Formats: sequence, structure tokens, C-alpha cells
Amino acid sequence: MKKGRKIVIRVIFSLLVFIIVYLMIPYSPVKKEYRSIVGELSEENKIPKSIIAEDDLKTLPEVIQKYFIKNGYVGIESASIVKFDFKDVEFSMGANKPNVKIDYTVYDFVKDPTRVALIDSKMFGIPFQGIDICKDGKATMKGIIAKHITLFNTKFDIIDSSYLSECMMHPSLALQENITYKQIDDYSVEATIRKNGTKTTGTFYFNENYEMTHFVDEKRLSSDTNTYEKWSAITSDYKVINGVNRPTKFQAVWNFSEGDLVYFDSKNMKINYE
Repeated sequence: MKKGRKIVIRVIFSLLVFIIVYLMIPYSPVKKEYRSIVGELSEENKIPKSIIAEDDLKTLPEVIQKYFIKNGYVGIESASIVKFDFKDVEFSMGANKPNVKIDYTVYDFVKDPTRVALIDSKMFGIPFQGIDICKDGKATMKGIIAKHITLFNTKFDIIDSSYLSECMMHPSLALQENITYKQIDDYSVEATIRKNGTKTTGTFYFNENYEMTHFVDEKRLSSDTNTYEKWSAITSDYKVINGVNRPTKFQAVWNFSEGDLVYFDSKNMKINYE
């Protein structure tokens, strides 16, 4: 009996060691899936390259034209993809809940309103990763813990407000046929994006230097509360990088009636064009 018990203990111990080692190694099936999705979409969404000229911006509202011109976007190459990298982001698990550190990678595709994002973090030392996809007027959110255990996999008939909010980060995104604009005043513009009968509307705000300061969606669906709430994307700390004056700090905020929740706080946003 004692010998059998020892064997069981050894087997359990060996399994625990194997699981711990497996969780610690860099390999991730979630990241592999994400890279596969990005690779496939990159091939599907390639568009011919050109140089952004001032005349290309004539169809945009005056304040957006000034934004792109004054911040150095004229003369840069057009893009098929705009990639965002966020490292060591302070991410809130919800109101009155603790923050965790995450890495967040986003690919915005220009040819069609498509956005693919990867969240990479740990919960109590255990890997947690998630993939968000916005495509064809629909959105999905999937969260995986311990590399294989699905925590959630939800679907929505919406165009992600995040995609629209990021469209000022390159003229190629802003010039899409899917987006229409209505200038409200000298420093704000309402934008609406449409795809397959679905639409999302928000407002871009600019300062007197024609830097985008924030974007607001008055009715964004909160997956936590399953209600429509005011949502803001705040950009700041502009720096000239490769000739373009662009923000390096980004915050995403739920403007709940009981108070604001800054749930995504990045101080080192990096943007690349492909």
C-alpha cells in the first residue's frame, strides 16, 4: 500500500512539474493562432503603395486635413496595415478590481474595416491570452488561460469603436470609403463607419495645434455590464517620430454615470505602418 501511494505521489509530482514547465516556456498556441490570422489577413488586404499627397485629403473635413498636414503625414507612404504595440499596460479588471500588466498588439487593416488584437498577460502567474477580432461588421472576443482553457468566447454584431478611434493614426485609415464625416465645429468631427448593415458613430476632438486629443462613442456596448455606455479614447504626449508628430500615450476610459474607469493606460504606444 505504501509503495503504491509513493508511486501515485511521484506521478502527481511529475505531472505538476511538467505542467509548470509547460506554462513557463514561451510557446503559446494562442499566439500561434494570432500570427496565423494576421498572416492570412495581411495577404488578403494588400493594396498598392503610393505617397500621401495634400490633394488626397481634400475629401476629408477641414479640421482633419489640417491635422494630417500640420502633423507631417503628407509625403509618407500609404499603408495596408497600421500596427500598434503597447507594452506594460496598466489594465483594469473592472470597477473596484485590481490592475494587471498586459502587452497588447493590434493590426488595423485598411482595405476593409478589420481589426485583430492580442492581449498577453498572466493571472496569478498563469498565462492569460486573448484574441479580439472585428471583421465584416461583427466582433468576437476570446480569452484563454493556461494556454488551452477557454474562459470566454463571445460574439457581437458590432463594429468595434476601437477601430474607428484609431483611424486618425494614418491617412489611409481615415480615407476609407466605409467612413463618412460631419464637421461639428472648428475642432471636432463626427465619424460613422458602416459595414454589412452595421454602423458605429463617434466624435474626434482636436486641440488648437490640430493634435487629436480624444475620441468619444456615446453608446458603446460594455461586455462586462451588457449595457451601452459612454466610452473615450484619449491620446496625448505627442512626439515627432520619423517626421510625423504622433501620440505616444493612450488611455481607454469607460465614462460610467457613477464615475470614469480608466481601464487601459499605456505610456509607450508605438505605431508602425506596413
